[in-house]
Amino acid sequence: MRHVTQWLRSTHSLVPNKTKCSRSVCEAFGLWRLHIIPTQTWTTVRSVRWTPLRAGQWKLNVDGASQGNPGSSGGGGILRDSTGCILFAFSNFYNIQTNTVAEAMAIRDGLFLCEEQNITNIVLESDSKVLVDMLRADSCPHWRLNNIWADIMRCRRRITTITHQFREGNQTADALATHGVRSRRRTVFSFW
Repeated sequence: MRHVTQWLRSTHSLVPNKTKCSRSVCEAFGLWRLHIIPTQTWTTVRSVRWTPLRAGQWKLNVDGASQGNPGSSGGGGILRDSTGCILFAFSNFYNIQTNTVAEAMAIRDGLFLCEEQNITNIVLESDSKVLVDMLRADSCPHWRLNNIWADIMRCRRRITTITHQFREGNQTADALATHGVRSRRRTVFSFW
């Protein structure tokens, strides 16, 4: 096996496109037939960042946090205009909830604040894939969310786009949600 590994390293320059992926080397030389398969796995790297909007759009990033599931929970969010300027941010304490309920409550609270300011054309971003999928399908499969869901659906017309954002791209909303849990109160930061 050591000789095969040395041979693979020495023949690396013969591989098309000069790839460094050992799986490609094995495929190029047909080594999978010999059951020689590299054990190293490769991870995909994604660039995760806040993406700007078209003029006239508003981006609402929200997140829920639960210390335990269920546990002490909170939610938070931030609304920005198309240039990235913050209009408001919020954090809330939700008592004992599951993480999904806390996420839904954060969406509802963010939409209520948008409604108070008569803001429409909202791009909603959440790191909860479950809730993003539920919102896209306009379906609420869990009875615990019925009342919260009804509030969200009442404000749904304000949302033009619903997107899933990775946790790394939702750090501000995550920090606000954690602040809600720790402070055990509601806070609204207005930048109007």
